[in-house]
Amino acid sequence: RRGGLRVHTTINPKMQDVARDAINAYWGDPAGPGSALVSIDPGSGEIRAMASSGTYDDSRFNLAAQAHRQPGSAFKTMVLTAAVLKGVDPDSTSYVSKPLSIDDPTYGRWDVKTFGNSYAGSTTLTRATLASDNSVYAQLILDIGPDSVCETAKKLGVTSELDCYPAEGLGGLRIGVTPLEMASAYATLAAGGVRRKPTAIRKVIFPDGKSESLTGGKGKRVMTDGQAYEVTRILEMNMTGGTGGQAYYGCPSAGKTGTTDEGKDAWFVGY
Repeated sequence: RRGGLRVHTTINPKMQDVARDAINAYWGDPAGPGSALVSIDPGSGEIRAMASSGTYDDSRFNLAAQAHRQPGSAFKTMVLTAAVLKGVDPDSTSYVSKPLSIDDPTYGRWDVKTFGNSYAGSTTLTRATLASDNSVYAQLILDIGPDSVCETAKKLGVTSELDCYPAEGLGGLRIGVTPLEMASAYATLAAGGVRRKPTAIRKVIFPDGKSESLTGGKGKRVMTDGQAYEVTRILEMNMTGGTGGQAYYGCPSAGKTGTTDEGKDAWFVGY
């Protein structure tokens, strides 16, 4: 409330407290790494919690909504979704996991290796997702086209500028993405393929009594629920038998981790 203007936010106070406690439990030291957490209701697009390390007194910069960081392998979900939209069957599509030195006529030289230099040989796209295999995903990106990965990321809810080159699919973005964008993109999958604009303000009531609703509306279907389910099925497997195991809490969930070189950025995005 300010000057007779009343603002109704979508933030759930209890969830906001839990979010802050979660951050402070691990990264409460002001000298420690910056961190942020965003929680979105997939059914409405309403932001239920949005917290970051530090305080408003320390900085007016909102890490959750304004910090553009490299998403690492959390961006592989955009590639997987793009492949599913093109009709690729992740269970029956296989590539050879191996060190790559690609000299593409369009995109030039691209050297790709996996984290820890471990390679599985011939493996399905499903298994490569659980292992977060860069070499398999690099081949997939070139097959389906970096442009389709870009289009899919935008379709899901990424709003930052993308350059549509192959390495973006592995999380190497020029500008990066915000936690809010990534939460929004994964929320589209959680909603069965319906994208909703994330919003933190439900209603504004003006001094004269008139009001304006700012909720995300009905949303836009950007893929079939079956396509969204196929991606979710694999990300759910990732929670029990892949890189997302540390985030598994005993209930059905889906998600993907992302880590950049030297651990400069570390993500978990899920639903």
